[in-house]
Amino acid sequence: MSDEPDGAKLDGHHTLHLETGVALINALTGAHVHGKPKRTLRGEDLVRAAAGVLGDGGTGNGHVDPFDAERLHTLASRLRAVIEALSLGEKDKAAGLLNRVLAESDARPCLHRHDNRSWHLHFHSPEADLVQRWSAGMAVSVAAALGDHIPHRVGLCAAPRCDQVYVDVSQAQIKRFCGLACQNRVKAAAYRARVRRPDP
Repeated sequence: MSDEPDGAKLDGHHTLHLETGVALINALTGAHVHGKPKRTLRGEDLVRAAAGVLGDGGTGNGHVDPFDAERLHTLASRLRAVIEALSLGEKDKAAGLLNRVLAESDARPCLHRHDNRSWHLHFHSPEADLVQRWSAGMAVSVAAALGDHIPHRVGLCAAPRCDQVYVDVSQAQIKRFCGLACQNRVKAAAYRARVRRPDP
């Protein structure tokens, strides 16, 4: 049984948008991953990377065009700025940045029904285009994760030369690295430093 407050869990819709947002940030932005330089994506590489994150279901027609890919890159960069501000303990700055993304995405709750499914909640209008749909959903879900009493925490990898973003869904919320590769890299570097240190 969970000891989390009532209403603390992000539902499946929020979790999907939060995880997709983190995947988009990691795929389209950042200069390093696991200690290695990351190639800047442009043109068709950017289109492929964006489509790869959203998948066929996310794009509606299985296709992201170059204009949408650039807009998704801008969205990912702005969400990264929110996470970076949080990693520096600048919560007011992060909230201000995220409020601007929320306002510009025109996020608002709306019940949708399509493909013979029951009514369900979205955070965009039925007329929203691909990027507006994802912008609204991601912005609302990141905001929910950053609010009080939500067990999902979004962070920036603490390893040197890695700026990947992660979602920490553990109860303890002590995750510091994007994955085992960076965790092991930091442990190995600390061990080598201890071995080199002369005995007092």
